[in-house]
Amino acid sequence: IVIFVFLGSLRATLIPVVAIPISIIGTFTATYFLGFSLNILTLLALVLAIGLVVDDAIVMLENVYRHLEMGKSRMRAAYDGAKEIGFAIMATTIALVAVFVPVAFLTGRIGRLFNEFGIAVAASVAISGFVALTLTPMLCAKILRVPATQNQLAHTLEHAILGVTTRYERALGWALRHRALVLTMVSVLVAGAILIFLNLKREFVPPEDRGQLQVSITAPEGATLAFTDQYQRQVEKILAGIPEIANYTSTVGGGFGGGGSRVNGGQVFVRFVDWSQRKRTAQQIIEVLRPQLAKIPGVLAFANNPPAFGGYGSAVQFVIRNSNFDSLFTGMEAMLKRARQVKGLTNVDTDLRINKPELSVAYDRDRAEDLGVPVRAVAGTMQALLGGQRVSTFTRNNKLYYVMVQLSPEERATPTDMSGLAVRGRNNELIKLEQLAKVTEGVGPRQLSHFMRVRAATLSAGLAAGFTLGEALDSLERIAKEVLPAGSTVALAGESRELRESGTSLYFAFLLALVVVFMVLASQFESMIHPFTVLMAVPLAVTGAIFTLFVARSSINLYSQIGMILLIGLVTKNSILLVEYTNQLREKGLETMAALLEAGRIRLRPILMTSVATVMGAVPIALGLGAGSISRRPLGYAIVGGVLFSTALTLFLVPVVYSLMEGLRVRVGRARSHPARQAIPAVGAE
Repeated sequence: IVIFVFLGSLRATLIPVVAIPISIIGTFTATYFLGFSLNILTLLALVLAIGLVVDDAIVMLENVYRHLEMGKSRMRAAYDGAKEIGFAIMATTIALVAVFVPVAFLTGRIGRLFNEFGIAVAASVAISGFVALTLTPMLCAKILRVPATQNQLAHTLEHAILGVTTRYERALGWALRHRALVLTMVSVLVAGAILIFLNLKREFVPPEDRGQLQVSITAPEGATLAFTDQYQRQVEKILAGIPEIANYTSTVGGGFGGGGSRVNGGQVFVRFVDWSQRKRTAQQIIEVLRPQLAKIPGVLAFANNPPAFGGYGSAVQFVIRNSNFDSLFTGMEAMLKRARQVKGLTNVDTDLRINKPELSVAYDRDRAEDLGVPVRAVAGTMQALLGGQRVSTFTRNNKLYYVMVQLSPEERATPTDMSGLAVRGRNNELIKLEQLAKVTEGVGPRQLSHFMRVRAATLSAGLAAGFTLGEALDSLERIAKEVLPAGSTVALAGESRELRESGTSLYFAFLLALVVVFMVLASQFESMIHPFTVLMAVPLAVTGAIFTLFVARSSINLYSQIGMILLIGLVTKNSILLVEYTNQLREKGLETMAALLEAGRIRLRPILMTSVATVMGAVPIALGLGAGSISRRPLGYAIVGGVLFSTALTLFLVPVVYSLMEGLRVRVGRARSHPARQAIPAVGAE
């Protein structure tokens, strides 16, 4: 539709469309031999590629069509058009592929996620560039023609495009006469985008409705399996009242980590019915469950929405380290108190608990020596009778059974039962444990955790709706500076750590992509000035992406950052078309200003066509229709907003910067060719 609107010819529309199946099928071939699979990210790359693979073909077609309108034969128009635009197509294709070089070499979890995405997009673009330089000119030479008479629709479209071109030419002339004002306006917009960027919310990936949730139950320390099971059944009754739940799996004292690895912990893994059969999202159901679970007395029960990239557990995992256990405990208590006052944090908890019931046995070694009781005999007796010990095996009906020695439950139910245990002393005499040891009741830590070989404790929490992980970490880091004792350090784990690491690596990838594209353009243009002019479109694209994320109330996350890296290659295409054709016109003898006006007028139509086609390819991602697409919307927002904003301003900024840089180059060249003449001492007249 985009191609037809701009060219008004069905024949012309069919030629670039051929590039779509060829490029996509070629990408399937590349991913096959690289060992990739069809997954969410490779399919996301192909959806995005639909709007990219037609760009080079559109540029080639439009240029050949323009030569046809000059009255040339189809063969001559195809040859001249391809020769004129070939360099620009190669430059844009190589620049876009070069953007994905840093992305393809990202390491860690981000690298595993986006290596296939980047390579799939790069492969499709590279194939489309080859198609545009070979197949597209051939098809133009065979089937493209300018109709002798236009129908009313084509005439109307042509008239509208000519009107837009005329108005743009006037506006460009005004911009070239008021270059300082244009640069000032652009600087203000970029500065505003920087302020908005610093205040945008940050998260690893947006929360996604995966059609499931997890409910965790933690009973008091020392609770039995039967006690925990009793309260877990109350949780199951609450879940039974949620109509969107299809089924759930409930485990008590299982081996799933966290609370599920102890007898006082339990997990319920819930699966919802299909999207089409429910109206509430997972987060909305969690908001309904939260107050009901909080009313269960005696246990801590809360529901979590699993992260978008799999796994379970709390999004916030804030680690406090201190080699002194007392200082660690004091600092964690202070952190818990303040963290529970942060409105966006839910289910704030820690793995450092000093409430586990324990019994301490103090031996009187002198008394034990007198009675002839070895200390190891006391420990062995307690281990066997209280904890249980396997002493033998027997076989019955081809099945192997263990023989366990242990007191019956009623004989080891209270601490006083330990004092009644008997051990063998001198001459095999039975000695009561109370005669040589003292048993005292107390409490101790549930576990002693370490992080990077330092004693540590982890504060975990969930996020309320509308509260992002970046905001949570900023709040906790601010609290930590205020309340933690001296000698304490903080670290991040889980998704919190991935958020910080992804931000650092993606910012580095963005800068590296800029450097790679600059070097590629410098080698192609054989100039250090023109690549700088071309890359002026990048800050405009990022500005547009930031404004769009702000208007859409989105965040800076993994997808939006990948979108901004993509923009480097997408928006340089427009700049290359302008700069490269301006250079051609100047080589023919036109002055800089006249060449810029002519290049803008000629290249406006292909720039608009490719930009609109790219935007249309990203619109389905931005709309986020269907299950599992909410988290990917920021990628679409960044591309749509960045391309539209950059296209609107690049058409003016790049010619302005080109004229300034060209003027500077000329002045520097004159200064080098005409060095300052040395002062000649004056000779007095006689």
